[in-house]
Amino acid sequence: MRLVCPSCGAVASAEAWVNDSAIRYFFDALVQLPSPVLRQMLAYLGLFRQGTKALPWRRALVIARSLKDLVETGTVHWQGGETRPCTPEIWGKAMEATIASGPKGLKNHNYLRHVAWETAAELAAKMESDREASRQRRHQEREDNPEPMSDTSLQAIAELKKKWRQS
Repeated sequence: MRLVCPSCGAVASAEAWVNDSAIRYFFDALVQLPSPVLRQMLAYLGLFRQGTKALPWRRALVIARSLKDLVETGTVHWQGGETRPCTPEIWGKAMEATIASGPKGLKNHNYLRHVAWETAAELAAKMESDREASRQRRHQEREDNPEPMSDTSLQAIAELKKKWRQS
């Protein structure tokens, strides 16, 4: 019986899928990916096919391991730009966007890294905007509800007013 992977087009007998060490290692690497990345992985692998050729399992293994390494760093860096924090959720969204844009014949993760870097920038900008809005709300609340002055402070102010009136 010959099986064909619906995403990457790899063709092999059922026995080969079980006996081939590259396939076993690939699935070991696959299950170690965080779930947002894992959900997109098989469709993402299809982007690495060269023309009508099937994606070899050894190549799929290299892709899975290198993606795992990228995701585990917790950051993303793109061409001399700043290094940005990048969660597995961002990687998953970047993979989804990459799949939607449909580049074919990828050779590495550079396209994905660029999309993840842009997505991380958007998230960082949103977080900064939320943080600034929160800071402004706290500042406005302080202005609207000033802290009551102590009796000592009120007494000192009253004495200063007396002195100014007398002069």
